[in-house]
Amino acid sequence: MKYIVYCRKSTEAEDRQVLSIESQQNELLRLAERENIKIDKVFRESMSAKAPGRPVFEKMLKYIEKTKDCSLIVWKLDRLARNALDGGKLSWFMDRGLISEIRTPDKIFNDTADDKFMMSLDFGIAKKYVDDLSANVKRGNRAKIEKGGWCGVAPFGYLNDKANKTIVVDPDRAPGITKIFELFATGGYSLRDVCEIVYQDGLRTKAGKKLYSSIIYRIIQNPFYVGLMPRLGKLYQGAHQPLISQETFDNCQKVLTGVRSKPKKHIFPLRGFMTCAECGCMLTATKKRGHLYYFCTNGKKFCNQHKKYLREELVDKLVGKTFQKIKLDSEMIEIMYQANKEKNQNQQASKEVLLNNIDKQLELTKIKQNKLLDSYLAELIPENVYKAKIAILNKEEMTLKNQRLQIQKKEVGGNATLEQTKKAFLRAHSAKNEFLKADDDKKREMAETLLWNLSIKNGELANFKLKMPYQLMAERPISMDFPTWQGWRESNPRLRFWRPAFYH
Repeated sequence: MKYIVYCRKSTEAEDRQVLSIESQQNELLRLAERENIKIDKVFRESMSAKAPGRPVFEKMLKYIEKTKDCSLIVWKLDRLARNALDGGKLSWFMDRGLISEIRTPDKIFNDTADDKFMMSLDFGIAKKYVDDLSANVKRGNRAKIEKGGWCGVAPFGYLNDKANKTIVVDPDRAPGITKIFELFATGGYSLRDVCEIVYQDGLRTKAGKKLYSSIIYRIIQNPFYVGLMPRLGKLYQGAHQPLISQETFDNCQKVLTGVRSKPKKHIFPLRGFMTCAECGCMLTATKKRGHLYYFCTNGKKFCNQHKKYLREELVDKLVGKTFQKIKLDSEMIEIMYQANKEKNQNQQASKEVLLNNIDKQLELTKIKQNKLLDSYLAELIPENVYKAKIAILNKEEMTLKNQRLQIQKKEVGGNATLEQTKKAFLRAHSAKNEFLKADDDKKREMAETLLWNLSIKNGELANFKLKMPYQLMAERPISMDFPTWQGWRESNPRLRFWRPAFYH
């Protein structure tokens, strides 16, 4: 007989009074020494037994199934199972003779009807203990929530006060949370914009990492920051200090659902799209004496550009200078459009001819199959000949269907897509003039569609990056004849099939 020791300890409330794993193992080894028992293997596990799925427990069962005729030594039976499934497995292993006995310091359970009955009672008591404990914990949590307390880890921006068992404001991160809501509530910033701004301001996760859009999205949707606690589909009034007003929270929800609140009095069209070439921080904006000014946030505390304010008119010229780089020749756009339109028509005609030819071949194959079947049913050809020829025809049919499918899948640029592409080029052609003449709302809209980032130093454009496919347009050769234009467009699929999103 092989003797196996199993020790388990859970960190949950159910095991607060239970010996540690080390203590269990030492007691059981002393028991084995007194009984002159040689231990074959020791299994140790730190995991709750209230639900199936303990990896070490399952590993032990596989070892017993392979070894056979084993004796289990445990501190108490509830170390083995606190759920019906695991308890049933142990009883089934005893029925099959894989486990001969289960030993504890108090009792030996043998493979007898009486011992297995008593063992099942012990497992049932352990299961009831866990169920009662769970019900009591839930009842206590519900009572705490109804009184305004919070159960669990504090949301980002708050801290757990373990001494008083309450939630307190995190002084380092709470201002950043407030700014997230205030920025997003204006409707002028995307989640990505908010991420970048608060990152430049120094807001980090507890692990020191950047807050990404998914985290910002969850924060904005969480009513905890307005003083309400969501739990089991209900909202409870919390005793913790709110970080934002109900009005700000409601405005954020309207922006998320596309119902915009009233815009702020001052709109800064290019805030969130410019960085300082000196330190890499975002440029923010302010309004003084009727003029808009942009300046470096100096988030890293060492930038010498921080006090250099740029008037809106200068920044608009820099953006216009950037958009000038995607200005395309309108005559060449029309020539390219007409050439591609003719090309699409020819490709579509060729595609239809190929499909018609394959359809005729499929029809012919079907006729051959029917004639072959008629000959076989009329006993004009033997079965082996029929099977051989019908297999050839079936293979030919499948090959033709596959060819037809591949031709259908092959994309041919439609006129609708071509029209959209033409509009995109024409919009790029007029982007500079439209931007310089636009109001603040229109400028913001164009910046969100075209502009990725402007890097500025000493009032001059240091570097820029546009969104695709406009960045490709900016990188094109300055002087191009028609063949070069065509080759450039064909080498960039995003220019051929991209559908623009602005000026609808």
